[in-house]
Amino acid sequence: MITFFGILFGLLIVNALLLIFSVNGAMDRFKKPVRKISTLGVTKLLPSEYDEAEYKKAV
Repeated sequence: MITFFGILFGLLIVNALLLIFSVNGAMDRFKKPVRKISTLGVTKLLPSEYDEAEYKKAV
């Protein structure tokens, strides 16, 4: 019975330590600023700028 409780409390302590470290790591990720996606990489194509003859029908 003492062996069972010893293993149980040991696993509970390990579980609590892992929980504390994982929560601290998650809080660090939330504090980092979010990078915004730049619009320079996205090219906008107006309907007057492309020729429909260059595209083939998929069906």
